[in-house]
Amino acid sequence: MMKRAAAVLLAAAMAVSLTACGSLTDGKRIIRISHAQSETHPEHLGLLAFKEYVEERLGDKYEVQIFPNEILGSAQKAIELTQTGAIDFVVAGTANLETFADVYEIFSMPYLFDSEDVYKTVMEDSDYMEQVYESTDEAGFRVVTWYNAGTRNFYAKTPIRTPED
Repeated sequence: MMKRAAAVLLAAAMAVSLTACGSLTDGKRIIRISHAQSETHPEHLGLLAFKEYVEERLGDKYEVQIFPNEILGSAQKAIELTQTGAIDFVVAGTANLETFADVYEIFSMPYLFDSEDVYKTVMEDSDYMEQVYESTDEAGFRVVTWYNAGTRNFYAKTPIRTPED
């Protein structure tokens, strides 16, 4: 359910940005989206739902092309393609954004949030997050939303109960 909600949120945010991007072919604006996941991953499934949503409602004006599996290059390269206008959207993690705006380094810190509720409160603070998104403007692109890719996990052969473990 969380993955589906994140995909819908991503699709809605991308829909808001459609008016200013894409290349024009046969009267349709082509919207190119790159991501690193397979065709069975929730990110890709969410993007397919976005494609369907846009083309059902605006198919006479827009065509959405999705490039999974790093077909257009790694997330870092795809961000660079977005900077040049070769593609319109890329699904990328904050680690890839750190090279364009230092503010994203904060999201790589372990134990940054006390709980999932605190995490959601911060991430859903639109005034704060808009400032974060604007930080890439000088680099030539704008982050439009966030999604929850899950929490960090540890795997071990014995139980982990304390930091010393």
